[in-house]
Amino acid sequence: MNLKTIALATATGAALFAAVPAFAHGWDHRHKARYYSAPAYVYAPRPVIVAPRPYYYAPVAYAPVYYPPRPVVVRPVAPVLYGSVPIGPNVNIGFGVRF
Repeated sequence: MNLKTIALATATGAALFAAVPAFAHGWDHRHKARYYSAPAYVYAPRPVIVAPRPYYYAPVAYAPVYYPPRPVVVRPVAPVLYGSVPIGPNVNIGFGVRF
């Protein structure tokens, strides 16, 4: 046989031999008669989780904003010069010039 084939067969056999424990799930080494041991289930009531009550905060009460009334400004009446310019019979143009 070819040396390459023998080396490949030896490597394959060694790999399978090393992988044997992976396939031995449930094998009880103390008692050879029992091959598979079923997993044990423990039935217990579901845990009760109580969430804390939510906090509701009242809106922040700010101090009322005071808007003072606008100051009343009293000024003397500005002088105005009124006049009219006659253009024709019964036709005038009136004007008022504020100083």
